[in-house]
Amino acid sequence: MPHDHHHGHGGHHHGLDAHSGDRRVAWAVAINVGLTVAQIAGGLVAGSVALIADGVHNFSDAAALVLAFGARRLARRGADSAMSFGWARAEVVAALINYVSLVIVALWLMAEAAGRLIDPPGVEGWIVIWLAALALVIDLGTAALTFSLSKQSVNIRAAFLHNLADAGASVAVIFGGVVILLYDWRLVDPLLTIGISLFILWHVAHDIRPVLRILMLGAPSPQDSPEIAEHLVALDGVEAVHHLHLWQIDEKRSSLEAHLVLAEGADFRDVIAQAKHMLEAEFGLIHVTLEPETRSFGCADRAGGC
Repeated sequence: MPHDHHHGHGGHHHGLDAHSGDRRVAWAVAINVGLTVAQIAGGLVAGSVALIADGVHNFSDAAALVLAFGARRLARRGADSAMSFGWARAEVVAALINYVSLVIVALWLMAEAAGRLIDPPGVEGWIVIWLAALALVIDLGTAALTFSLSKQSVNIRAAFLHNLADAGASVAVIFGGVVILLYDWRLVDPLLTIGISLFILWHVAHDIRPVLRILMLGAPSPQDSPEIAEHLVALDGVEAVHHLHLWQIDEKRSSLEAHLVLAEGADFRDVIAQAKHMLEAEFGLIHVTLEPETRSFGCADRAGGC
């Protein structure tokens, strides 16, 4: 898990790199939006729902890149009095909207393709092939633009992998156009449309889980509260742990709060220092709030369910 303090260091030192990265992402967004328009228009002219499906899927790449671009910009604003955790979670909300929209579009495309299975119309194979080939080139070009940035950002890495997946979908559409030209087998277009729609739904089902986990204040996926509680109780001077909450603030940061029941006579300053050192070393957690208490004193937060 990335540490919180990574965000606060070297902002000016990496400024030129950040602006260069923004330009790359902006170019990637522009060419993907242009490709989406070309594919949907070409699909309407050629009568190919598969090409339209590929265009819609490609638009999800542009949307993912827009989200990543916006996150890079918002992250530089940092926290303020209204948003004490910063603005990074805005990207998570936008991602959820994007994923829900993709599900609706994929289901609509499947319904359209099902109708064409019964009465498949004619499809202009050459238009499909050329536009899908253009999509393949642009998908690979976008992946090349974002490759170096994908090493630094989880969001852009997801968009990078999404582009590679789209390249595979474009290959499938090219195959469909060739089959139509050679054998005039028109069913291949709605069948590919259903396949691409299922591929979109599979991607959404996989990618939406961390988004929902963050919005529902869930713990980071590789960690769980019982394991952390065991490590805390194992510390010298700690008898018990309760009121433990672990949640993900945004894509890069997590937070922990807990009440530590200390042995009588234990120095709370030493215990908390040891606990924070352990949490950072073992779990990568540095956004931590620990409240010490003793059995004789009792829990200071009885109203909160201690």
